[in-house]
Amino acid sequence: MSRSSKIRTILLAGAALAVALVLLWAPRTKDARSANARKDSSASQTAADKRHEAMALQAELQKKPDHVPILFRLAQLDRESGKPAEAIVHLHRILELEPKNMDARLELGRDLYETGDVTGALSETNQILIENPRNVDALYNMGAIYANVSKPAVAREYWTRAVSSDPNSESGKRAAEGVARLGASSR
Repeated sequence: MSRSSKIRTILLAGAALAVALVLLWAPRTKDARSANARKDSSASQTAADKRHEAMALQAELQKKPDHVPILFRLAQLDRESGKPAEAIVHLHRILELEPKNMDARLELGRDLYETGDVTGALSETNQILIENPRNVDALYNMGAIYANVSKPAVAREYWTRAVSSDPNSESGKRAAEGVARLGASSR
């Protein structure tokens, strides 16, 4: 490999890592417009770009196997690529390194549900609520899981708590919609 090829490879890997770090450590907002903007920017990234980013991140992970932002971005890319089982591996590693990382635990619960592990999803999401009983995202997810397994009374309880916790957040608004749908379906 020529010197210019090596430099180009290093620059591309560094750029991919920088993008991943910015995406992971950007201040999270509960404003729906910001969430939609992140979703739109993620959707506009082509599959080839995502594969390239994942390869660059994997290379960086070889150098720093315990680098949580890289692991988190890889989990996100796996999830976006329809591979929640692969995302789970990265999220478990994050939680080995940082057991109190509630963002990773929330995503782990979501991915466990996506792979059919309802018990695991409930357990991981409940761990968040043990630490913070008012975590609106975990409350919403618990309600969604219970609604999807045909336990509307339990879903209503969690969604009502989510609305009480933060009615103006995206999860609080979605929980209010869920409660309304449950109300309409019980008539």
